[in-house]
Amino acid sequence: MKQEYAEAYIRWRDTDAFNLDMLSMIAGVYGIFSCIILGLAVMSHRFIFPSILFLLFLTHCILTAALKNRYCELTYFQKFLNIGASGLFARFMFLIISLSLLEVTGGHRIWYYLLLVGVWLLLNILDFWFTWWRIRKGRFYEIQERTKGKEKQRTKSVSLIALCSIGGLTGILGREFARVFFADVSQAFAVNFIVWLCLVLGMVIGISSSNLWKAYYVKKYDIQGESILAYIPKPGKKQTVLHSILRTLGTLGRILLILIAFSVGATLVVFFIMEYLLK
Repeated sequence: MKQEYAEAYIRWRDTDAFNLDMLSMIAGVYGIFSCIILGLAVMSHRFIFPSILFLLFLTHCILTAALKNRYCELTYFQKFLNIGASGLFARFMFLIISLSLLEVTGGHRIWYYLLLVGVWLLLNILDFWFTWWRIRKGRFYEIQERTKGKEKQRTKSVSLIALCSIGGLTGILGREFARVFFADVSQAFAVNFIVWLCLVLGMVIGISSSNLWKAYYVKKYDIQGESILAYIPKPGKKQTVLHSILRTLGTLGRILLILIAFSVGATLVVFFIMEYLLK
């Protein structure tokens, strides 16, 4: 592969907006899903995948806190590694969410779990292979050559298209969600719809996982780029690592209490919806 092809892909949509602070924000999303599903697990007395999900959420929080204490800056390689690994982890978390929903609802054979995992693996392999194929064929290099001098205009148009696409997708999913839950459909259909919807949602949210190719080519060809701040530093005196970890754990404890309270309410809503569907 030509080095300029790999470098063109690395410079393509290069952003400094994603740092360790973004991981802290994403942890809140994981926490909401984890607590809701853990509440459903308590009601159904099925804990295997919900427990794995909750442990992954806690691991994500602790790892983020540890990285913030370890790094003040992220190198060019570390930036892409962070973005790509975060995207792949998001996809894995939503896979566990889907498997957890299958478990807490019950009535599914082992082959259905394997089918879900197999589809997830296939989609990820196709995504990474297609990105690698585009790099190897010089598709990103061609884009770079066509858009020289027009980066700002291109960025604005792409952002607008992305926002419109997300809005349209949200409308379609919202309509289907309402149709499933409030029409006269079986519980099995509703559960299967939500399970596969979570899988697809995870694939979309984790679209940045292909940035692992960028990290790989930065290291392979020793491509240089600017470092970024690992997080936005808080004003005031620098604290010790121990104090920072204790403060982080205290913050996580308060967040968990809020999430648990929220999840209890959400669990009750889901319970009444399921009761309605079973009538």
